[in-house]
Amino acid sequence: MAFAGNVDELALLQTVRLKNQVTAEVVAAHLGVTVSAGQAAVDALVRQGKARAAGEGIELTDEGVHELTGQLEAERVSIDEDSIADLHDQFLPLDDELAELLAEPEADGFIDALLDFDRRAQALFDDVSAFVPRLSRYQDLFAEALEKVKGGALAWATAGNIDSYSAVWDEMREELRGAAGR
Repeated sequence: MAFAGNVDELALLQTVRLKNQVTAEVVAAHLGVTVSAGQAAVDALVRQGKARAAGEGIELTDEGVHELTGQLEAERVSIDEDSIADLHDQFLPLDDELAELLAEPEADGFIDALLDFDRRAQALFDDVSAFVPRLSRYQDLFAEALEKVKGGALAWATAGNIDSYSAVWDEMREELRGAAGR
């Protein structure tokens, strides 16, 4: 559903929940919109009482959490339960493999191994996006992080305070777990 700034409200609410606190800039980067669209969406959430100022950004209020829960439940009802559960099961071995890979980002061949891993994971994420279209944005976030890693910025593989490959993976894990009802 289009929201202020032409941002999907469910994606916006989930972004705020997953990241705990966000600014308009974080919303823009994470959802692939302009900063002005991100600011319009943030302002609308605050006006509607779904978010409140926190630190330098916003966080969800109880009303925002309630709205998010309702929207996630409605989304889950529209998803083929068996198929998404199967995709979740396919995700688990990749999750373990990535954890091992990210444990040594300074290792020889790390970047090539991460690129190979990503190629294999993208087939799964294509299928996930077919069932939950709002999650397709994660593929863009993976690609953006990989480009920075290939450029030598290894923090984009593991850092927790940016949309690094690891941080995006963690969010995808939580999204997929929720979609599968686990």
